[in-house]
Amino acid sequence: MKVVWRFFVGEDQRWRWQQLTIDRTVVAESRSTYADHAHCMSAARASGYVFEASQDKLVRPGNQMYPRR
Repeated sequence: MKVVWRFFVGEDQRWRWQQLTIDRTVVAESRSTYADHAHCMSAARASGYVFEASQDKLVRPGNQMYPRR
């Protein structure tokens, strides 16, 4: 099952994580809150989170922001 990880700051100004399905159904969420992003990420990794870098944007003729040298 493909899941999406969500990291956010709640109303109490503390970090939380959630694991969601593609249709946004919550599969799992942090039981604790975290004072900073790094501790939240560490707890998520312990629950199976793996960082996947986003892919580069596809460059097509005419949509380059800066011309190549």
